[in-house]
Amino acid sequence: MRKITGAAVVMMITGLLTQTKAQDFRPGRVNSIRLSQSFIRAESDFSMLTVLGYRYQFIEKIRIAGDLGYQGCSYSGNKVNEFTFAAGTDFTYSQGRTVEFYGTVSAGYSIHTGKIDYPDKPVNEKRKDADKIIYQINPIAMRVGNSRISGFAELGWGYRGLVTAGAAFKF
Repeated sequence: MRKITGAAVVMMITGLLTQTKAQDFRPGRVNSIRLSQSFIRAESDFSMLTVLGYRYQFIEKIRIAGDLGYQGCSYSGNKVNEFTFAAGTDFTYSQGRTVEFYGTVSAGYSIHTGKIDYPDKPVNEKRKDADKIIYQINPIAMRVGNSRISGFAELGWGYRGLVTAGAAFKF
């Protein structure tokens, strides 16, 4: 499973880089790579979700998004790895020279590796809760930076939790 996931990540990154070289870089069309961290509560402890994302400026106020995430977490005392794949969109509310306010919506799929034991559920329900469709809605988000490098913070709910922060590089 790890080899398949690793190969999928390498193929996606290679495809994105190949696509960005072949694109028409007209004014207003911006690509960005971003890395973010979110703190997620899993039962009684916290874990960190790391997301590598790609954004393509589709039109002036809308970006198309693709995210790959990894989280090491604990369920019912068992350690598992969670891999997330999501697609979405960012909508810019207001954009100044160094500050931008925007919102995001994304949906995807989450895959767990490792054993998950639910002592209070029958065997046929144990796997049903592991791999699942995920979503994230961030109605309030802010990006601060120059035309190349920026930091961002997002507030919302979904698979990334309530608060996400990170950095982005535009090219």
